[in-house]
Amino acid sequence: MELKTYTDYLLKSGVTPDEGYKLLMADKKLDPDQKKLIYSYCYPRKILDRELPKYVMHERDLQHQMGWLTPNHTESCILVEAFRSSQYGRFMRHLMFAFLDPSKINACEGTGEDFCPICGKKVYMFDSWQSINDPEQERLALISNESSVTLCKDCLVQLVNANSLLEEIEGPDYLHPKYAKRSWEDLKL
Repeated sequence: MELKTYTDYLLKSGVTPDEGYKLLMADKKLDPDQKKLIYSYCYPRKILDRELPKYVMHERDLQHQMGWLTPNHTESCILVEAFRSSQYGRFMRHLMFAFLDPSKINACEGTGEDFCPICGKKVYMFDSWQSINDPEQERLALISNESSVTLCKDCLVQLVNANSLLEEIEGPDYLHPKYAKRSWEDLKL
């Protein structure tokens, strides 16, 4: 089932969130995860500055989890919402450009601590992290060669999954608009 058909219909037809919810719930061809993704994509909440961790941690608290080292559909849909929101859209694009290439990601060297901007969890620089008991590396600060932002491992997993969900809707080149591939010659008048 191509999800783009559903998202295009809901967005281009101006279907309200309430009507969109009713249409999605009544559709027997979609599974619950697809319905959640389509709704999150089409009707993102207005996530204000520094509110994203509140939404992510609320979901984790409901499940009594510090985070997930495997994809969690609900949490990844929250990141899709953030990607589609006016407040977090550019930031999420930045994170995706910086953190989706594993060759650019490293443990953050040094001592000290920081906070993951996605979930708000305290993360530790490598030397400080070695002194805590964290065998799964969920509190290790990860950094990209392309950013000064640190992420936790749990949020990195969900960011990669959110990217896959967005690719499912928008296609594999959604982060690279067509105009970005133009040369200087194409821009000359």
